[in-house]
Amino acid sequence: MKNLCYLLISVSLFSGVWMADFRSAPGQANKNGQRLYETYCMSCHMADGNGVEGVYPTLIRTNTLTNKNLLVKLVLQGMRGEIEVKGVKYNGEMAPINLTDTEVADVLNYVRNSWGNKASLIRPSEVTVAKKTTVKGFQPY
Repeated sequence: MKNLCYLLISVSLFSGVWMADFRSAPGQANKNGQRLYETYCMSCHMADGNGVEGVYPTLIRTNTLTNKNLLVKLVLQGMRGEIEVKGVKYNGEMAPINLTDTEVADVLNYVRNSWGNKASLIRPSEVTVAKKTTVKGFQPY
């Protein structure tokens, strides 16, 4: 009986510590995502994600945010050329950003779940898989 009590206490303590770490991870990832957004994205897409109409596209409730693979490619490879977002045409360039898989996931999760956006989380392992579709050494300009 005494051993059973020790076992239950140990499991309970371990579970509490594990759950606390698990709960804090998404919050930390969101803080990292926000920091990365502010560093690399905000100067064009603005603090509120609205961008500048006709110059830098909005990141609020656009279809592009649903395509995880495309988002990974945009962050890591950049883009140039004409696109249309919510009926507005843009013809500019976005420079590639050199980030780790975790950083890519964090910044994309921040964008995909800010300003009224609601999307499933992208895991770093999904970024790793999506990177296989990128072109090594590609530069948008």
